[in-house]
Amino acid sequence: MMRYLLFTLMGFFGPALLMLFFRLLWYRIRHQWLTRKQEPEIIDVTPKKPSGYPSKAFIALWLVISLICTGLLLWQLNEASAPASKQTYIPAHIDAEGNFVPSQLIEPKQ
Repeated sequence: MMRYLLFTLMGFFGPALLMLFFRLLWYRIRHQWLTRKQEPEIIDVTPKKPSGYPSKAFIALWLVISLICTGLLLWQLNEASAPASKQTYIPAHIDAEGNFVPSQLIEPKQ
């Protein structure tokens, strides 16, 4: 149960962290590109509404990617937890003549 919760949280918040990283990287590259121009700096002192919140498109994209990643993780986790075929494990040992025999997995004959 705890494993499903961990993978769900990782699948949901992992893409958000990656998108946040790429968004900040994009803003940094854009800022460097805009400051490269040799124009005089004009200081605008008119008050503006603070834009500290991410855009609605960014949040929607994060939700879609996160839900897809979570679904893929849970789907893969369900496939990996499928019951394995019955096999007999024979550990490594030394036989009667003193030869080393490596470990083996033997499937029963049907």
